[in-house]
Amino acid sequence: MNLNFTIFLYLLRFLLYGDVTMKIVVIGSGTAGSNFALFARKLDRKAEIIVIGKEKTMQYSPCALPFVLSGKIPKLGDIVVFPNEFYEKQKIQMMLETEAKTIDRKRKVIITDKDEIPYDKLVLATGSKAFIPPIKGVEKKGVFTLKEMRDVREIQKYIKERKPKKAVVIGAGLIGLEGAVAFRELGMEVLVVELLEHLLPTMLDKDIASIVQSHLEEKGIQFRFGVGVSEIIGDPVTAVKIGEEEIESDIVLVATGVRANVDLAREAGLEIKRGIIVDEYLRTSDPDIYAIGDCAEVYDAVTGERILSQLGTTAVRMAKVAAENVFNKNVKFKPVFNTAITELFDLEIGTFGITQERARKEGIEVVVGKFKGSTKPEYYPGGKPITVKLIFRKDNKKLIGAQIVGGERVWGRIMALSFAAQKEATVEDIAYGETAYAPPISPTIDPITVAAEMALRRFK
Repeated sequence: MNLNFTIFLYLLRFLLYGDVTMKIVVIGSGTAGSNFALFARKLDRKAEIIVIGKEKTMQYSPCALPFVLSGKIPKLGDIVVFPNEFYEKQKIQMMLETEAKTIDRKRKVIITDKDEIPYDKLVLATGSKAFIPPIKGVEKKGVFTLKEMRDVREIQKYIKERKPKKAVVIGAGLIGLEGAVAFRELGMEVLVVELLEHLLPTMLDKDIASIVQSHLEEKGIQFRFGVGVSEIIGDPVTAVKIGEEEIESDIVLVATGVRANVDLAREAGLEIKRGIIVDEYLRTSDPDIYAIGDCAEVYDAVTGERILSQLGTTAVRMAKVAAENVFNKNVKFKPVFNTAITELFDLEIGTFGITQERARKEGIEVVVGKFKGSTKPEYYPGGKPITVKLIFRKDNKKLIGAQIVGGERVWGRIMALSFAAQKEATVEDIAYGETAYAPPISPTIDPITVAAEMALRRFK
């Protein structure tokens, strides 16, 4: 924008409104956008903050959708983090059920389907959408994704009307498995179909994934690996075709991942790859525009490559850093280890960093320590099995990945290890680290310590 024209705009605003305050526009009312608005408000009580979003509400938890479907969370509305009135009290202007159509970078204006909104700083939090593979018949009735609140409403309506008994889930990632568990808890027979060799292929190695698979099979979920669904038959769905085999199914969940929403950024001429390219301060190729959440690429802490993290926790961290930087704090967003956790029936799965399989593909030499133990001392009743796998770089002994599967207390252990990795802990740091002990809670020598000791022996 021409400098003289910019000065003119500020002078005009001063004459019209008095004190010149920053006008920040956020496109996207999900986790990243809503949290950015709240963090920004904490930093500046006068800034004008406007959030444009397609939904009726501000932030809700997409990760909670499978648990609403299963009935563990009673009502869909329960997953809305704050009511709209809360944002109004924070003097955050909401333009909900509104679609941003165009970014006019030259005029610094957002053109929506209702109005034109000028901005000083713009934050893109456009999120992601479910990826639908080109499967024949995927558009038919009875085929669903599980990404938005409306997906749950549609699935619940379909289940109520048609009472399906056999479900097929395409994809064995987090959403696929959580959806499969929900269908099983609703009384259906469930088959999960995955193109790759094992479940949770980006999070777990095959040896750890097999523990999860066995547990889910005991609960009645079946698996087919190394194959894909080629056709969905019937309308509403009655079967799926895997190769030449037809398998009966009354409902299908497509859980084959998500893709970043980058169309708006691309049309505005911003730099795009798989997501919106940002620097370490989360600025796009336009210094007055930031990008956060599922739509933005970040750096992988292990490989140094640009990746799409697409975790809720990453979105919140990005929102915090972007809010600081909009107000010139110069805070860097650190590379991600993608720490994640879930619970499938009564089994907890925690993970972060690189898997052994991916390290091999990336040409990174690693040393691994694995231990299967108990969450409590052998003499104390009620202990549950836990398996810990730790992955260290061979060249510098630093912890770069972990996978934990167990019946309880996985969250605390994976969090502790993730923080250790973020602080560049070595195998010795973990093997000789201080831990806590009490018979009802943990053994004197923690499973993560034993796993690190096993890796340490392989270094020597």
